[in-house]
Amino acid sequence: EKLSTIPALDTVDHAVPEAYKEVLYQLRNVDKSGRWPTTTPKRQLVMVSTAETQEAKEKAPSSLTLASMKARSNTESRSSAYDFAEGQGGASGSFSVGYMPGIRKQPKSNSLFPELVKAAFELERTLCPDREPSSTIAINRNAQFRPHTDSGAGAGQSTSLIVGLGTYSGGELMVEGEKHDIRYNAIEFNGWKQRHWTMPFLGERYSLVWFTPKGCEGMRGIDLSPPSPASASTQATKV
Repeated sequence: EKLSTIPALDTVDHAVPEAYKEVLYQLRNVDKSGRWPTTTPKRQLVMVSTAETQEAKEKAPSSLTLASMKARSNTESRSSAYDFAEGQGGASGSFSVGYMPGIRKQPKSNSLFPELVKAAFELERTLCPDREPSSTIAINRNAQFRPHTDSGAGAGQSTSLIVGLGTYSGGELMVEGEKHDIRYNAIEFNGWKQRHWTMPFLGERYSLVWFTPKGCEGMRGIDLSPPSPASASTQATKV
């Protein structure tokens, strides 16, 4: 699919469903802070450039690894990752929160962004109250993924839960060739067995993927440390 075939952003409904407002606020806050964590090399392998025009797409590096190398020479300042296309500072980004298997130190993001962690795990409970709470969340910003299956295996869950947030057009999730519009529309799928990828998109696109990898049995992200009282004080200023 070419970017020229994606509906223009001015056709996108900017309204944010109530259930998603806190999480979207926290995601944008992390973005604007300039503290969005670096994508791991392993995850970079399944991510592609997300330039917002066809011309830029053709000129952009073909992978995040190349984009990261090119970005090292960029000395411009920016207030948001979305101010620059891939390769000019790294518009894409992906990191995890919650529990990780096989390591003593858990993600630094748990302590760096406690309000985001709390809001994201609570959103899973709101969207799927009958689902066993997940141990881990992959948090993605402007990330387009190549066709892949997730490494490892699920534990206590046969499915991952995914949802898209933000003001974007396109960006559907493909699962074994079937297209799913996940913008404020969560779906479950088996990421460990089903081949999946992201369609091209325009605009600001976040996605959250809840899952429990093997080795995290009985670990519930929702039970992580409570957030600071500051989150309540920001409620009135949210989107």
